[in-house]
Amino acid sequence: MMNNPSTKPPREASEAPLNPALTKEVDKTFTPDQDGSDPLETISVKKDEGAAWPLIWAIVTIACVIIALVIFIF
Repeated sequence: MMNNPSTKPPREASEAPLNPALTKEVDKTFTPDQDGSDPLETISVKKDEGAAWPLIWAIVTIACVIIALVIFIF
């Protein structure tokens, strides 16, 4: 259940907000009847694009481990 700010009791004078300059604002330009596009319809990635990255990362990781071993052993 959502908190409805109008059901909260009013604050007493001694309960001042931490930052009185901050006020709650509601965006009046948005209405529930607005509808956006599906995010998956706007992607531009091809089916197999980026398939080589796991192999590239594996090679780079192995090379870095070999370099670290050479540095620490010798």
